[in-house]
Amino acid sequence: MRIRANQTKTQGSVLLITLMTAWVIGISLVSYLTLVANLNRRTYHSHSWTACIPILEAGIEEALTQLNYNNGEGLNNATAHGWTVAMNGVCFKRRDVGTDGGYFVVTIDPNASATPVITSQGNVPAPGNTGTPMGGENAFGMILATVTGQSTPAMISRTVRLGTVLQNAGGGQGGINTKGTILFNGGGSLDSFDSSDSNYSTNGKYDSTKRKANGRALSNSSAADAIHVDNSYIYGSVTTGPGGGTVSINGGSVGDAAWNASNPNTGLARIQTGHQTGDANVQFDDPAAPFLWGSGSTPVAASAGGTNYNYVVDGAINTKWNLPGGVNIGLGKSMIITGGDVTLYVNGNFTTLGSGFVYVAPGASLKLYVAGTLTVAGTGVINGAGLASKLNIYGLGTATSNWIYSGSSGFIGTVYSPHNNFTFSGSAGAFGSFSANTVTISGGASLHYDETLSGSIDPVYVASSWNEI
Repeated sequence: MRIRANQTKTQGSVLLITLMTAWVIGISLVSYLTLVANLNRRTYHSHSWTACIPILEAGIEEALTQLNYNNGEGLNNATAHGWTVAMNGVCFKRRDVGTDGGYFVVTIDPNASATPVITSQGNVPAPGNTGTPMGGENAFGMILATVTGQSTPAMISRTVRLGTVLQNAGGGQGGINTKGTILFNGGGSLDSFDSSDSNYSTNGKYDSTKRKANGRALSNSSAADAIHVDNSYIYGSVTTGPGGGTVSINGGSVGDAAWNASNPNTGLARIQTGHQTGDANVQFDDPAAPFLWGSGSTPVAASAGGTNYNYVVDGAINTKWNLPGGVNIGLGKSMIITGGDVTLYVNGNFTTLGSGFVYVAPGASLKLYVAGTLTVAGTGVINGAGLASKLNIYGLGTATSNWIYSGSSGFIGTVYSPHNNFTFSGSAGAFGSFSANTVTISGGASLHYDETLSGSIDPVYVASSWNEI
């Protein structure tokens, strides 16, 4: 007798389990492929997005080069360098960058503000097949579909609007420009005047009754308390870096002359509307040594105008002079710059103390380069011409220590030392501008920015703000 067993149910269960297992494996594979595709798309998009920056920066460099061509007269001959100039004076240029299809489109608008505004758009091709999964959005289509590329690749673009400022070799506009913090410790003020205009100066000298309100304290810092005004008054504006830089004021205020005269000494708002911005992005180039140290003349003791000096620097003999580091003009010592446009290069520290002083005679100018520490106390540096453009002090890249100016004579000149923390004090005040890593104005000292500096000392346009649009 034969017994036949019915295996239909068993075979059906095995088939169902096999199909379910294949389904689960398929779903897992599709999910994994979808995840990988999404990650790849995001990675490629991020790379392309990032690649736009060097392209648009090339456009910005093109625009700045054109602006600074022929000492700031670049827009007068923009068409000769491939720019298209519109009826309103706005300049346009498109240039290919590299061989992968990237290009920039840049404009220079001389009408947007007091200084030209640059708008640069960087464009790069989007990677093929990274926008939609192969075969469409359906996951099974990703497995079954064939790969097809785009006949014309889509472009990814980023655009930046760049503000500019006319900066001379002795510093930027407004009086104080720093990478880091600005501290007004105590009273004092920051304002402006114009030594070339009798309406805003007296015989070319600062006159508080003719002051202007174009002083500016600018810090690239985005930190809290980037600018601390304490009890001082700023006749002008304050600017901090983007992303959170703040200004704190204890008892002073920031604004125009009328605002500072009427603003009550209370806890109310102390910054006039429109006199604070948060987009500072000033470029601080390292000053270069003016010449090979040792190739200039060395000052020696001599008589000038019937007076004996320990160091006589005569621009008629040579315009290039150098001194070894460790110069200490104190205890009755003195230096005179007798005439001409003189450059003095000190390859170390430079100090004045007590009755020691440096005198820049009328008709002379001095560019002082210091590779070490600058400490000016006592009588200090006397600018006989009374014009800030005639005295410019530079800190070389090796100078990273604290610089201090506390002389009893009013400082008339500029300081540009982007690696130093600079402290100024003195009841006689300063007339010019300071640019440094940080700036501290202490002891109630005041700084009066001479607006003629914006057009002197080899001015160039540099970036003052960077905003992506």
